[in-house]
Amino acid sequence: MKYIKYFIVMNMAIFLFGCGQGNSIVMDIEELDKPGSVVSAATPSFLSFAWIEKGFNGVFFPTDQALGESQTDVLESLGEPSEKGLYEGGNYYTYDRTTYIFSSENYLLEAIMMDISDYRVSVEEMKRALGTPDRSELDEMDGYWTYSYELDDYTLFFETSEEGSPLEFVWLVESDKQ
Repeated sequence: MKYIKYFIVMNMAIFLFGCGQGNSIVMDIEELDKPGSVVSAATPSFLSFAWIEKGFNGVFFPTDQALGESQTDVLESLGEPSEKGLYEGGNYYTYDRTTYIFSSENYLLEAIMMDISDYRVSVEEMKRALGTPDRSELDEMDGYWTYSYELDDYTLFFETSEEGSPLEFVWLVESDKQ
């Protein structure tokens, strides 16, 4: 009886490897490590509903920074920026792909913007992760198509160069600042 079980298990293993099942698992894992690989349903998304949950509290999920923080506190926690300048009268500081914009009046963080173009997030993926946006429209001032989520006192919005193309930028702002 022991030999029969051993024989059956060995035949199943040979059958699976013979059909290529063993190699496909290894290939799938290797595909996940490639930077340009296609995101599948099994791959964790860059976006999650945590973006909305934290956004209701004025927190930008990818950086865990809250709107309303002082310019001094942000600079102390993040260090020297790669770029700095003025935006609508207030200071801005860029770190890698994320830009922090401060009020010219009180030097508090009033907007956070992140370049997400390298993630190649589709509008459909955004909707699956975050739900249907409250607004979807062309911003005629800057020429970007925007998808906005109204989060009480804050707005989380995504920008893309044309409707339906992959998302390029994400912003978290106070609702009256958009």
